[in-house]
Amino acid sequence: MFKGSMASEDVAEVVQALKSAAEPTRLRLLFLLSQAEYTVGELAAVLNQSQPRISRHLRLLTEAGFLNRLREQQCVYYRASSNGRYLAWLRQLLAMADPDAPMLRRDRERAVKVVGDRARVAAQLLGSAETPASEATAASAGLAAAADAPEWSRLLLEELGAAPVGELLDIGTGSGLMLQILGPRARRAVGLDISAPALRLARTRVHGAGLAHCEFRRGDMYSLPYDDASFDTVSIDRVLAAAEQPASAIAEAARTLKADGRLIIVEDFDQIDARAADNPLSELRRWFAAAGMSAERLRPCDLGGRHFIVALAHHRHRPPQLIDTSQLAGLA
Repeated sequence: MFKGSMASEDVAEVVQALKSAAEPTRLRLLFLLSQAEYTVGELAAVLNQSQPRISRHLRLLTEAGFLNRLREQQCVYYRASSNGRYLAWLRQLLAMADPDAPMLRRDRERAVKVVGDRARVAAQLLGSAETPASEATAASAGLAAAADAPEWSRLLLEELGAAPVGELLDIGTGSGLMLQILGPRARRAVGLDISAPALRLARTRVHGAGLAHCEFRRGDMYSLPYDDASFDTVSIDRVLAAAEQPASAIAEAARTLKADGRLIIVEDFDQIDARAADNPLSELRRWFAAAGMSAERLRPCDLGGRHFIVALAHHRHRPPQLIDTSQLAGLA
């Protein structure tokens, strides 16, 4: 069943993994958490069990390696492991059960209601909270653009071309619009935002769209919680024009980008124009240059009666592309 890196030479590890899943409630939890991220309270509501009981099951599954645990302010979210052998093991385990079994179907139906309640609370918090300009911009931009999502999707996918998105980081994810557009082409995707209510709303929308491989994390765009060269693609959607140090934010994004990775930025033309002494396109080029990046393309566009810029950039000293020598046959 498992070969290569997916198999374990440690028999005790395999036994622990099997034991941890060999219980009805824990199997139900694995089904739910393979599709979305939930808190203990949300899972307790879905399964109609006490929070201490759910917490115990989650602890056992986390210790076994099937789940990841992530704190976000006062909340702790759980999700299925997103890579490695435990993801492969989990898929094999879940494939043994019919997802349309009555109990699992009821769990999904209850989860829809719980997630809907989460979204309503998050929307209220976003509407009433006094957030810094960068948070407000990130949270509202995606909401405002939702009606234009099909046109944004066409435009962004056209800019990125046929090359795979790979590992994707969306900085200032807001309502998750960029993940909804680029997520289907990503191997793994992470949405990062400083606003916890925005992240709750994004979870609802993105996971509700069936993008279970997308995960969310609260963080500061000036100090990203990721190692150097972690992502193939980084996106920033309408955050920089309101940022105090846009070039610093780009430099931090570039740090997490692989040597041959791509940075795609969407910005409001008029907002940059209001803060810049020069043309917004020239201002964007200066930000890129200060961050050690080169602008590959800067594309002005109009959507929904507003002016935007879509920019594609890469590291200034990008490694040369490998050439398939078979393509050179006959050219000499």
